[in-house]
Amino acid sequence: MKSIIKLMVVFVCVVSLVACGKKDTTVSANRDGVLYEAGVGVSFYYPSDFKLSEGNPNDGVTRFTKENQILFYKVEENEYDNDTDQLSELYKGELEASEVSSLKVKRPALESGLKCYEYKGSYVKTGLKFIHLVYFDDKNTYVYGYDFRKNLKKMIVYLESFTKSSGL
Repeated sequence: MKSIIKLMVVFVCVVSLVACGKKDTTVSANRDGVLYEAGVGVSFYYPSDFKLSEGNPNDGVTRFTKENQILFYKVEENEYDNDTDQLSELYKGELEASEVSSLKVKRPALESGLKCYEYKGSYVKTGLKFIHLVYFDDKNTYVYGYDFRKNLKKMIVYLESFTKSSGL
């Protein structure tokens, strides 16, 4: 009986030592990321282990990649003179037309105060999941998105760093 108690005490001590040595997994965008200033008052952070990808300069999309993960930023000129709620529905319709499943839309409270929409879902053809933070103004639609296979919870910290100085 005494040997079992001693063994349990040693086991608890070993588990405590291992648990104390565990790394902190809290992510801070401004500590662990790289600030990207896209101009016109738009800025955001992306993870420092992602690389700026040289894509098609004519498509207007800035991409940051790591393995099968893609963070991207793009600005699209609004073709319609609708208000932001209607533009949100139009964007949702565009996503649905591109064959996505499990599409969810919400209005996150960003630390920057930017009032935007969050679209989550997955592309049927590729199986990739996505999260898009989208801000609409009178002239443009600003999209900061993340396409991935496995959801890395730390990525939402980077997406939520999205800010536009005139969009508050």
